[in-house]
Amino acid sequence: MFATKRLRTLLALLLAVVLVGAAAACSSSEPTVEAAPTTEEAPGTTAGTEPPGTTVPVPASGHVAQTVEVATAKGATVDVYQAKPGVPSSKITQPPAGRVQPIPRADLNSAGSRATDSGWQFDNPTYFGNPLVFVVEENQGDWLKVHVPVRPNGSMGWVKASQVTLSEHQYAIEVSLSEAKVRAWSGSELLGEGPVVHGAAGSPTPVGTFYINEKIPQSYAGGAYGPWILSTSAYSESMELFDNGLPVVALHGTNQPGLLGSAVSNGCVRMQNDLVTLLANAIPAGTPVTVTA
Repeated sequence: MFATKRLRTLLALLLAVVLVGAAAACSSSEPTVEAAPTTEEAPGTTAGTEPPGTTVPVPASGHVAQTVEVATAKGATVDVYQAKPGVPSSKITQPPAGRVQPIPRADLNSAGSRATDSGWQFDNPTYFGNPLVFVVEENQGDWLKVHVPVRPNGSMGWVKASQVTLSEHQYAIEVSLSEAKVRAWSGSELLGEGPVVHGAAGSPTPVGTFYINEKIPQSYAGGAYGPWILSTSAYSESMELFDNGLPVVALHGTNQPGLLGSAVSNGCVRMQNDLVTLLANAIPAGTPVTVTA
């Protein structure tokens, strides 16, 4: 009888100690420590791989690095065909013509390019002495479907693989008109970004995916174009001609930095001179330029 009563007393004391400890833990101001995540893989997966049905997170910027294939001309001229020769069903649906006429065309051959019965012919090197390049949309072995620097914007054609040398890179340029900002990438690395001037309401910068086809240094960095012109494959969709020349859309510097962030240009994209110099030195011809509204 005495032993049972003593045992009950000991159990009561032990329970009181446990309850006091639990209450202290709940009211403590110290942070709690969660268990470290387990390194055990989910069934059916291996270390370093994503489980089925998952996706790799996209960077906060939304930019996803992509490999770009570039075709650089070998000979003095390159013929580009609207339809893949020998395959009648291969004709590419060209973008609809806007209120401005195609470039080049029978009555208006641009410097270094001509309209032909089957498509276009381009000189190599270009009028400014640079290698002629195209961005490859599809590699079919002997034939390449490429983006063509003509108007209507977004036109594509076919080039013989034997006429070009192929290379790859992961550079990209993005222009956001709503943000009035340009960003340049090397893979997933942001090379540089900054405010831009873009086209006014009556001469908007065309929206779409184009590419840098020439990098043209300027002898006077204090001029309207700054130290560099990065010519693109795009043309104005509102002007037939510009200053008696072709209305090519370019990325370039500026001698009016106070206008950055506004929409007052004839369609070109102006940026800070140090930024356009950085891009000119870093990116290759054949770099895609994506312009979004």
